Amino acid sequence: MDKKIYRAIDANINRVGEGLRVIEDLARFYYDNRPVQEALKRLRHTLSSMFEQERFIPYRDSVNDIGFSSVGSREMRRENVKDVLKSNLKRIEEGLRVLEELFKIESTNISMDVKELRYNVYDIEKSVLSRINRPMIRKGLYLILSVPGRLSEDMARMAVDIGIPAVQLRLKDATDKDFLALATSIREITRGTNTLFMVDDRPDIAMLSGADGVHLGQDDLSPDRAREILGEQALIGFSTHNLDQVKKALELDIDYVGFGPIWHTDTKHDSTEPTGLDMLKQCVELSCIPVVAIGGINRERLEAIKEIPCNNIAVISAVRDSEDPYRAILELNNIFLEKAGP
Repeated sequence: MDKKIYRAIDANINRVGEGLRVIEDLARFYYDNRPVQEALKRLRHTLSSMFEQERFIPYRDSVNDIGFSSVGSREMRRENVKDVLKSNLKRIEEGLRVLEELFKIESTNISMDVKELRYNVYDIEKSVLSRINRPMIRKGLYLILSVPGRLSEDMARMAVDIGIPAVQLRLKDATDKDFLALATSIREITRGTNTLFMVDDRPDIAMLSGADGVHLGQDDLSPDRAREILGEQALIGFSTHNLDQVKKALELDIDYVGFGPIWHTDTKHDSTEPTGLDMLKQCVELSCIPVVAIGGINRERLEAIKEIPCNNIAVISAVRDSEDPYRAILELNNIFLEKAGP
């Protein structure tokens, strides 16, 4: 290969690597999106292992690069963070295309590997833009509303006033008409606030009410089918009860894992055996997405859960059966955040 080509190869390896780092850091520090960040990190490491860049560096000549000062006005300006993402994704794709073409001169195998990498980037681009556009569930209390009517509406207003991360509507025995009516009401209560609204089990109710997403159980519609109904912007949670289920769940297009019951609970009649704190700890260590702990959690047990960095604690009866639901929501959220740390 003509050694002058090495300058172009070196420049495009740098271009691709720098673009990946920009997106990875935004996913990590701006969006707090671990799945996207880890996917980009793996891609960056793959790129690094694919080329022996040391052989090209001696041909680098930035001082005499005739294109160094040729920068358009568009390149010097970004409208917002999403614009930064899209620009750097395009930079990566174009850089890989250049590498693919140049390596056809020297190594068809390397060229084919770069082509495969480029198509992987196309897939990641779709995942990055769709995931980053989804709402992220903040750390804190996840309140499950399980009674029909005004009490759930009142507790939703309390949740919004306090600013907890999420409320979920779970109505096992309601008619579809009543379920949708209450979901629509809670959607209006939470709309435009910092409190996400999730619907339990029912993607159809979630879609019709305009909820932020749906929480699915092991026997519900699959996350992939729910995604077909709700679209790429929807948040999807998935219940797991053991580590094998967690491992399988992490291969799905979901945004958080529900894990439990941590302790025995009377809220669900078909509840599985308690997982305990040790298994919760293993779940959090295993998961690359937020974990929502559920089952038998109350104020007294928050001390026992404080060393485990789960993203959320889900409660039902600890608020529903309280004499002062507002105070219960406030204290549970504050105590958990204090113990969970930043």
